[in-house]
Amino acid sequence: MTAAGTRPRTGFLFPGQSSEYVGMGVELHRAHPLFRAGIDRHAEQFRRLTGVGPLDVFADPAAQTRAELLQPAVFLLQVALAEFWTSCGVSPDAVVGHSLGEYAAACVAGVFGVEEGLELVSARGRAFAAVPGAGRMVAVGGPDPAELEHLVGAHGGAASVAAYNAPERIVVSGTDTAMGELAAAFERRGWLTIPLETTHAFHSTLVAPAVPALLAAAGRVRHRTPAVPLALNLTGGWAAGGEPGAEYWGRQLTSPVRFAAGVRTLRDGGCTVFVEVGSGRTLTTAGRAQSDGGELWLAGLSPRTPDSATVLEHLTRLEEAGIPVDWVRYHAPFRATGRTAGDRPGADRPAPAPATELPFRFERVVIHEPASAAGSGVAAVRHRVGETAREVVDVSVVDDAGRPVVEVFGLELGARTGAEEAGGPDRCSPQEAERLLASLDTLTEDQLHALLPLWAGPDASTPVGSTEE
Repeated sequence: MTAAGTRPRTGFLFPGQSSEYVGMGVELHRAHPLFRAGIDRHAEQFRRLTGVGPLDVFADPAAQTRAELLQPAVFLLQVALAEFWTSCGVSPDAVVGHSLGEYAAACVAGVFGVEEGLELVSARGRAFAAVPGAGRMVAVGGPDPAELEHLVGAHGGAASVAAYNAPERIVVSGTDTAMGELAAAFERRGWLTIPLETTHAFHSTLVAPAVPALLAAAGRVRHRTPAVPLALNLTGGWAAGGEPGAEYWGRQLTSPVRFAAGVRTLRDGGCTVFVEVGSGRTLTTAGRAQSDGGELWLAGLSPRTPDSATVLEHLTRLEEAGIPVDWVRYHAPFRATGRTAGDRPGADRPAPAPATELPFRFERVVIHEPASAAGSGVAAVRHRVGETAREVVDVSVVDDAGRPVVEVFGLELGARTGAEEAGGPDRCSPQEAERLLASLDTLTEDQLHALLPLWAGPDASTPVGSTEE
C-alpha cells in the first residue's frame, strides 16, 4: 500500500443524511470514554438548540424523521467520531464530505469550530423543517452519464442530478411525478434504480426555499481557511480562494454533490487509507467502486456489529496498514478510572492493579444480561503492544439480536517468542484455562467454549488470572 517505513496518507469521508440508523453511536458512547467525552462536551448546547439530548436522537426513530433534530445529531456524531479517531492516533491528511457531511468535513478541516458548526447545522435543519418535504430521490446505476443528464434535463426544474457518487452511481432528485417518469425511463434501459428514503428532495430546486435562512445563519459564522486539505462538493477539487465561505452553503444546497471527483482528488493527493466517519458504508462503497484495489476502505458504524468491535477492528487494520495507533491513549480512560465498558458515567471503581502484577489478566469483563449463547457471534481483535512480546485482545460476544452479551476489553496475553522468555509464564492447557475461567462465574459454559479458541493460538498463551469485575 505504501513504501516500507512510510506512514500512509489518510482520508476521512463524512456521509450525508440517510446514512443514519436507530441506535447509531449509542453503544460506543456507553463503551468508550473518549467518544463519550466528544458527545457530552456539546450535549448542553445541542439541547439548547434542539430541546432534546443527542442520545435521544441517536436512539429514537421518530426523532430521526425530523430534520431539525436529525441534521445536528448527524453532525455531532461525525465530529465526535473524528475526535475519537484522532485521539487514537488516526488523524486525517485530507477530508471530504457528502452533502450534510460536508459540514462535519469543514469543521474537522478547521473552517469553523464544533459549536459554530452546531449552530449552523441546526439552522439548516430548522430551515428544512419549514420547507414541505415534497419530492423524492432515486439512485441510478446508469452507465451513460451524458444520456442520464439528457433525460433529467428534459424535465426542466422538476428534476436534477443530485449527486455523482461514483462511476455509474448517480442520484437524481425532484418532484414525485418527474421521479416516477425518470425511474420508468431508467428501467426501460435496464439501469438499476433504487428509491432513497429521505426527508426532502435534496440538491434540487425543491429545497431552494431553505436557502435564505441558511445563508443568514452562515453569515453569522466566521469561516477560516482549511487547515486540513478539504475537497469540495461543488467542484470536487481542493478548497481554495476563500471557499467554503458563507455563500457556499447556499449554492451547495441546490447543486450536485461531486463526491466521485472529491475521492479522486484525495487519491491524487496521495491518500491510500479511507475511513468513513459516521454511520453506514455508502461512501466507502462508492469510493471502492473507483478504486484500483490498492487502498484500504473502512466503513462507518453499523447496526449489525457492536460499535466497540467495529472501532477495534478498524484500529487493528489501520495499524497493519502502517498508521501508528495510540493504544495507550485508547486504553488510558479505562485504566485511569477502573470503569468497565458497561458502567454508567460516574460509577467509578478502584483502579485495577498494574498489569505487571500478573502475567495474564482480565482488565474487565462485563455481563450485560443473561442470554443464550446459541447462535452467538464472536468478534475478536488482537493488537501488539509496542514492540513487546505482549498482545492485547478485545472481544465482544453478541446474541442473535446483536446485543452485547460479554465484552472483554484489554485482555493482555503474554506471547512466547523464544527461549529467552524461559522465565516467563508457561502455556497452560485449555482444560486448565477452562477451569480457571469458569471459576469467575461470569461466563456460561457455551460462551466459555466459544471464547477459549480465540485465545489459544501458537504464539499466545491461554489467559489465566484474576478478574477486575
